[in-house]
Amino acid sequence: MPAPLRQPEPQRIQQDLQDLALLRDPDLAGWSRPTFTGVERESRRWVAARMRATSLDVHVDGIGNLIGVLPGQGAGGKAIVVGSHTDTVEGGGRFDGTVGVLGALEAVRLLEESGIKLRHDLRVVDYFNEEPNRFGLSCLGSRALASNLSPDHLATVDEDGATLAEALQSQGLDPADIPACAWSANEVLASLELHIEQGPILEQQGAGLGVVTAIAGIARLRAVFKGRRDHAGTRPMALRQDAGCAAAGTVLAIEAIGSSGADAVGTVGEIRFTPEATNVVSEEALLTAEFRSSDAGWFGLAREQLEQAVERESRRRGVHGSVLWLPPEPPTAMDPRLSELIGRSIAGLGHDFLRLYSGAGHDAVQLARLGPAGMIFLPSKDGRSHTPEEWTDLADIALGVHALAASIVQIDGWEP
Repeated sequence: MPAPLRQPEPQRIQQDLQDLALLRDPDLAGWSRPTFTGVERESRRWVAARMRATSLDVHVDGIGNLIGVLPGQGAGGKAIVVGSHTDTVEGGGRFDGTVGVLGALEAVRLLEESGIKLRHDLRVVDYFNEEPNRFGLSCLGSRALASNLSPDHLATVDEDGATLAEALQSQGLDPADIPACAWSANEVLASLELHIEQGPILEQQGAGLGVVTAIAGIARLRAVFKGRRDHAGTRPMALRQDAGCAAAGTVLAIEAIGSSGADAVGTVGEIRFTPEATNVVSEEALLTAEFRSSDAGWFGLAREQLEQAVERESRRRGVHGSVLWLPPEPPTAMDPRLSELIGRSIAGLGHDFLRLYSGAGHDAVQLARLGPAGMIFLPSKDGRSHTPEEWTDLADIALGVHALAASIVQIDGWEP
């Protein structure tokens, strides 16, 4: 008879959340810890210390993943992987990603305090750079683990012409070490990520927990428009080659394209005009955007329509427009057998749950390349995320941690 699993300690979780929230960029809104910044490096040192205090063997791999290992009692075999990320978008909140890392640490405490000894190693991971960076890439750490961070990725340039490889080197990371970070499929029994929903469904349905069925695919792009610089007061409207207006028309096209699928979305994240002056007709404009959907077939249509829109808006104004598509991520299904196991674990604790789809991307997309992957969602107040107003109640976090720990115990005896 296995030992009963203890309840989480909400005060302990809250203290961890509060302590980590103190590590933020004071010059940015919200709780900002963008990758490639000093405050993000400081926060990861804090997480490493917390891991060691939780009896984990800690190391940092060649891409920057922070990995704490709780050795299992069995001889060798596959590992159970849990965790999330602690980097944030600029102006982000206190719960996105963070709950999955600190919740995993609390789950380890529950296992130890309950006297539960796992047969398999348990790896707790704070994945490096989950949020999209200035190179238009996300999930760098989990990509490296899944052998999905290629030389082409590393050669991607930002707006200043610097490469991703150079940015990693500026952080003391050697791109030559990245291949050695990769895990093989035969060393991962299952991966599990606890995360806030970042949407309104659980709150609207009155559900305390969600089991994720699939994660949206993402296609990101940069569109560049090159026109002609002229005096804004003397150049008649009909004679202008205004790059900014071509970009603006494309913004509206992206909104329309993103509204054309059942669960599709399209978002422009940034737009820049050159020069930035109200008395000069724009010579150049750059916009970055993304499309998301659970329908892999929809992306081909979206791509075709976007390229047509860029050509149309540019031709109308005598502007040259071009599109650069960044490496895409296809929609990813969570493992149905693992999702069933998670559901049984939640039910065994006496709680209901909802099955739902994730419109947000997660490290679980990359871990699914290595073996069965699953996610547990927690409610987000008003469905808000990537904002300082992001909020999840402590009681819901504690419930999610309990479900995470119970699922770990069930996975330890699993034979997929």
